[in-house]
Amino acid sequence: MPAYFPSSLPPTPPLFTEKKENILKGLAVPSEAYTDLSPKGSIDAGIRDLINRINKLEGIVTTSSCAGRISVFLEGAKTRDVQQRDDCSENRNGEMAAKAENGGDDDEEDDGQSNLKQASVPGGKGKGGRWLFSSHEPVNIPEELGSGQSPMSSMFGLKPPDGTLKTLPDSHSRFVKFQFEPMILHIMTASLHHAQPVLSAAINAGFRESGVQSLKNLDDANSFPMVAIRTSGLALSSLIGFATNGDGLEFEQALVDDNHLRMLLQLANDRFKANAERIKRFEEDLFRKFESRRSTDPDWEDTKTRRERKRAEGLREQERCQRRPSARSPEPELSLE
Repeated sequence: MPAYFPSSLPPTPPLFTEKKENILKGLAVPSEAYTDLSPKGSIDAGIRDLINRINKLEGIVTTSSCAGRISVFLEGAKTRDVQQRDDCSENRNGEMAAKAENGGDDDEEDDGQSNLKQASVPGGKGKGGRWLFSSHEPVNIPEELGSGQSPMSSMFGLKPPDGTLKTLPDSHSRFVKFQFEPMILHIMTASLHHAQPVLSAAINAGFRESGVQSLKNLDDANSFPMVAIRTSGLALSSLIGFATNGDGLEFEQALVDDNHLRMLLQLANDRFKANAERIKRFEEDLFRKFESRRSTDPDWEDTKTRRERKRAEGLREQERCQRRPSARSPEPELSLE
């Protein structure tokens, strides 16, 4: 097996170690007490063990994550000065590190006309948008009920179609979108040497659109590469409704019946399984590469091991100094004369 870490792997910079320790302090709190900047407010249970394992490796640390998601979202008015937050985990320290590395939020644009309306793009987000449904694990499909009952539409917060739509949607309508999004994971690395095996494992596992961001480290020693692990191959998106008015009240009207929604949910559940398989392959390949480093370089050790070894060596040297007899000047010989 080829070694993915060269023998001349650069040491982890102290600034990276400091940033990683700050991130891990935020993740170390109990699950019930942990909160982050995402609306969900916590790390997805499906990848928490993976994140804990990754963060024990030398030279890398996770900054944001989402195990995968089935969601129904009502888009809002699309203005450039408002951005919809994602419903996945991004711990506070990780978010600041990611933005610092990326030079700000890539989704934000400022051309001096932030108050101008964007073109209305079906399926987009925007001001006033809201989640009608969200799950970070497969969803049980409701049983079919009798005529006139629509459990799928109700679960997604939609009024079922009845064939008597008074208003049809157009390009200016606020649409309701059903979607499945596979895992996305951001990992900050101490160097490009550390980023390479992470990116390789991600692509080999099927996260084909993964890449290295934040290459400021080529010119700035205080910046670190960020590996974005993602794929669009498993993504699923479909318009299923729109916001309309009736009797002066706004409500979300379904455009498809329950059988169509049931089919979409089954497809999303199937993709959740494929997503889990890719995550497993990524985990296995990533740790295989790090183990390869250990096996090909017997002198390699992580920061914690090195710190403990240095401390033990210092204590042994201190004990030797304490046991060593102090040097004394020889006493002068007495003269018998």
